[in-house]
Amino acid sequence: MFENVLGQPAVQQLMADLRGGVLPPSILFEGPPASGKGTAALELGRALSCLTPEAPWNCTCSECIKHRQLLHPDLLLVGSRDFSAEIAAASAAYIREPESAAKLLFFRSVRKLLNRFNPQLWEGEEARLGKLAPLITTCNEILEELSIGQDDGTDREKLTANLLKNVFQLEREGISDTIPIFQIRRAAYWARLAPSGKRKLLVIENADRMQDSARNALLKILEEPPETTQIVLSTAKKSALLPTIRSRLRPYTFEPRDQRTEQEVIRRVFRDSRAFDDGSSPSLQKYLESFLPVPPEQITRTAGLFLASLIQKAQRMPSVHSEQNRLILQSFTQALPEPEGLQNATVRTILTMVMKELDNFSMPLVFTDFLMQLLELCTSLLQNYQKGPELITLVTYWKDQIKEADSAVSTFNQNPLSSLERLFISMLEAI
Repeated sequence: MFENVLGQPAVQQLMADLRGGVLPPSILFEGPPASGKGTAALELGRALSCLTPEAPWNCTCSECIKHRQLLHPDLLLVGSRDFSAEIAAASAAYIREPESAAKLLFFRSVRKLLNRFNPQLWEGEEARLGKLAPLITTCNEILEELSIGQDDGTDREKLTANLLKNVFQLEREGISDTIPIFQIRRAAYWARLAPSGKRKLLVIENADRMQDSARNALLKILEEPPETTQIVLSTAKKSALLPTIRSRLRPYTFEPRDQRTEQEVIRRVFRDSRAFDDGSSPSLQKYLESFLPVPPEQITRTAGLFLASLIQKAQRMPSVHSEQNRLILQSFTQALPEPEGLQNATVRTILTMVMKELDNFSMPLVFTDFLMQLLELCTSLLQNYQKGPELITLVTYWKDQIKEADSAVSTFNQNPLSSLERLFISMLEAI
């Protein structure tokens, strides 16, 4: 039980509560990203359903087999998260060792995403789900073909590459940043139905990313949790949860793991020792992000080019709101990459360059990381120059616009290019 969660003392308390029969029906896993919260939640569901007393990870009972594959009807996953990096890293492990535990790791990483499209969650929203149905069907068909086994490594790699393409598109088009109320209502209805086995598990990841109406709907089920359903909320921002929600949950704290444990996770879970060949010691989060189609350093550089091009255009404007800000921004460009060949480029040309540099944001996480780098540049601007009221006003406005751009894409599924164009123009006009 919980053998697949490494370096987290919280699971010891979880096991003690489970064995002692004192596990509350609603609990909270709090801790940083990639700290094992999601894995622990899924393992809890398996342990609750297992037909053997100690629920070992390699148990061969029918309930455990379905839970390990994330195909159990008593499992429901809700909430947004970054799927792309984990899926990409797991696919690389699978290609290296197709007949090892890496195969299960890869399948589970894909099904964590596919479970978000359980029809139980989308009743009343069939039109939206219908648009995603071809992608969902294709992903399931490829998983089925891979599960049968391919003797030809080339075919396996082609199938995996095709699966990744569809998975990333499904995440980009189907996963919003916030949890809508209709899904909380459907999850509450599902939770009150009788389980097919011993007990149901409802997992709500990143529960802090929830609309106000959804929070109120969640409160209702937490006030009277069904006897046959275990509810697990997770968050990296406990303070962002309503106090009324936190008060109804027993917290289990997942700590940041030390460097040695992070390396052990990479070696044992992702079956990769090559990550340390150069003497580096990446965190698990950095390791996962290294499988994105765009390296982190390229995202940082492109964010700098975006801002440098924007400031360069401002220097040619006949008038600005603050001459002092223009002088500061001109000086700030010395710390940014030189936007060669873009001196007289149109806004659309600049943004086309950004899209090309960042693989057209084929993974949602790349777009988020790009905006995060812009926010860091804004912070650097304030840290390195005199914080006059005019500069503070400008940078505060920029930060608000960057956050709106993120919300436009992640929550409202706006096209990244359209969102960037609006961001560029709004930031430029503010100068």
